[in-house]
Amino acid sequence: MTGTQAPGSGPERVIAIRGLHKAFGEHEVLRGFDLDVFRGENVMVLGKSGSGKSVLIKCVVRLLMPDAGSIEVLGRDILSLDQEELDQLRVKIGFLFQSSALYDSMTVQENLEFPLRRHWVATTRAERDALVEEVLTAVGLAHTRAMYPSELSGGMKRRIGLARTLILKPEIVLYDEPTTGLDPITGKEIVELILELQRTYNTSSIIISHDLNVAKLAANRVAVLYEGRNHIEGSYEQLMASDDPIVKQFFIFM
Repeated sequence: MTGTQAPGSGPERVIAIRGLHKAFGEHEVLRGFDLDVFRGENVMVLGKSGSGKSVLIKCVVRLLMPDAGSIEVLGRDILSLDQEELDQLRVKIGFLFQSSALYDSMTVQENLEFPLRRHWVATTRAERDALVEEVLTAVGLAHTRAMYPSELSGGMKRRIGLARTLILKPEIVLYDEPTTGLDPITGKEIVELILELQRTYNTSSIIISHDLNVAKLAANRVAVLYEGRNHIEGSYEQLMASDDPIVKQFFIFM
């Protein structure tokens, strides 16, 4: 198995997950999960709360080490990398935390500069300012650079978190429940932003959520995580029309 395909052999695979297992004590969360993600697509992993969605994407960036299975990201076996190699690969993977994970004591500008300084990117003031301006404009918040997180709404914090993810120009973005805790209008704006960033930066993404509106509007493909496995996958329309009782329970109120 390889993370990239030969020319003419089909779309480029940027993430390949095979037989992934993860347990916490006697509680098995992932029980042989498989998934492919191809260049430029948004794949949503749909599952109930507590089904292991967040565990899955934390394994993809090795914030958690799985118990068994394999994960290839951009052609690299992420589970075998040493720390320096892992840090280099993580620069290419953006992770939008559900909480946005902004530093309260830092301004928006300082929050956005933090990953640049950590990874020794854009070391001059002019370069840092240009990148901050670019990503803030991309998320529609160019006026907030001097503000602190406490001055931002929940939706604005989510956008700034996304801007901080984008500032390193990642090839892959992992979204952890991007609309959770937001009102429907703000949630729709975040979904529209995810689509705009996909078009602008050609990012490949895994979106984890239980929000069917995200699946309908943002996902090229939806995988249903059930009892630790990829139970079924397809387009939103295909899953909505499915007679599978496990799938139907997600669409019962649609």
